[in-house]
Amino acid sequence: MHSDALKVIDSHIHLDFDEFDLQREQLVGLMRLQGLEHLVIPGVSVERWGKLIEIAKRYQCHYALGIHPWYCNQNWQADVSLLEQYLVAGRDEPSLVAIGECGLDGFHRDNWQWQISCFEAHLALAQRYQLPIIIHSVKAHNEVLELLKRYPLEKGGVIHGFYGGMQLAKRYLDMGMKLGIGDLLLDPNAKKLPETIVNLPLTSFVIETDLALISKVKKREITDEINGSSLILQLLIEKIANLQKKSCVLVSEQVFQNTLQLFDL
Repeated sequence: MHSDALKVIDSHIHLDFDEFDLQREQLVGLMRLQGLEHLVIPGVSVERWGKLIEIAKRYQCHYALGIHPWYCNQNWQADVSLLEQYLVAGRDEPSLVAIGECGLDGFHRDNWQWQISCFEAHLALAQRYQLPIIIHSVKAHNEVLELLKRYPLEKGGVIHGFYGGMQLAKRYLDMGMKLGIGDLLLDPNAKKLPETIVNLPLTSFVIETDLALISKVKKREITDEINGSSLILQLLIEKIANLQKKSCVLVSEQVFQNTLQLFDL
């Protein structure tokens, strides 16, 4: 690890996606050089779970299993039934740490009814198996919050890729959720998110790369120099520290603890 690298956990990275196939080994090595201690790979569809689990085992990662709202279809009940079988089989598997990525996406209205039923089933499983949940919530916050009220989760979860204002953030935090902060925070045009972060306690956040790396991989920007995934995480730590006028060490330690606690790592 580089002496100036702070310890980080990537709470949401789709390391199983095909785009990483040619550079996954190099990427994981770089990330660990840059202070990465753990990472969590969320599931998106039944068809991809097998590869996800194989990669999680190969690289000693943690993972979650779920059905992303884009992949909800008329077979959602069979998919959820299979998800439950995986959860039962993985009950004593320490690397299986959450349910998700699941949730609601208001930009994808053609499968909306299936999305709602499928998300509700994920929440019921999170209750039953006492696991945290990774939620994709886009243009559907009222519906997501309504369902969270109906399914209170002892282990909480994370609203991944959070981009909202203060009022919305507080509503999610009141439901026991953490806010997943990603590369949108590094976008100079994003005004609402920095204002939100200024006013929230550090216990509210986990950090993530999500898909931010795929564009780097496509442009062949992952090299032996320090510009891989964890650089995004280190930049997020710096940005949160600047916004809150706290030290990077303090921010990194608290965000690290938040993630350990959320996923029971």
